[in-house]
Amino acid sequence: MGNHTAQYHLNRNGFISDDEFDLVINANANGLPVTTQNPLPVTNITDVPLAAGLLEGYSAVHKFGMVEGTDGNSWNTIWTGAEQGIALYPWPAIADASVVSVVSTSGLDITDVTIQGLDDSYNFQEETITLTGATPAVGTKTWHRVNRAFMAGTDVNVGRIDIKNTLGTVVSTIKIARGQTLQSFYTIPAGYTGFLKSVQMVASKAQTAEVMLFARPFGGAFRATGGSFLYQMDHTIEYASPVVFTEKTDMDMRVIGPSNADVSASFDLTIVSNTVLYGS
Repeated sequence: MGNHTAQYHLNRNGFISDDEFDLVINANANGLPVTTQNPLPVTNITDVPLAAGLLEGYSAVHKFGMVEGTDGNSWNTIWTGAEQGIALYPWPAIADASVVSVVSTSGLDITDVTIQGLDDSYNFQEETITLTGATPAVGTKTWHRVNRAFMAGTDVNVGRIDIKNTLGTVVSTIKIARGQTLQSFYTIPAGYTGFLKSVQMVASKAQTAEVMLFARPFGGAFRATGGSFLYQMDHTIEYASPVVFTEKTDMDMRVIGPSNADVSASFDLTIVSNTVLYGS
């Protein structure tokens, strides 16, 4: 469906007339304002149709993670892997795209696991692999980023589920009985722009913890983009104007400071197709 134009004029008697126009509103099929520079602007989008996937070219992303027991000597990515001694997410290892295997610490896990992330061209892809307990099950798709994984069958995981690349490096993990990855990192797909709306963080220990969102634009280096110091407290940052992240940007929530602390963090993004933003 194309764009629509509504034109209204109130005459001196308060009635609507169609011969003169004081207000012109252009709207697309979703009822959103349209401009030349931004055919479907990011502002004025209601949360329900966005979350329901009813706005073509728009997606809502909620990323969340936690770590029980931080390493006080260095930065920790806020993910389950930090509890396995992988404090900082292995970005160099995941950069070499490869197939992945899934394996459980329990032989009872024989259900499906769905992996979501990006292929070697940074395009979104999804793959479901059937677990074979403690024996690795190898997928067929090539992965450049793993943004999320979850149990796709009817049973929650009995053991810890590790997703590994061909080097044997853990690139994603599902904690026992959680059924879903807990990892506060994300990569913007190719052809999309991310708009960060909010960040939430919680630290349990009565000791200062610095929680920071780091981002690495494609071809660049990780740098701090926003965070806070916490002392046995929670904190939420709401951005009056969304923070913009270009395609292929890696985002990584990290904590440093206390040892053996429990920390969780999440962030909310709207990702928008560049075609929608800037036209074809």
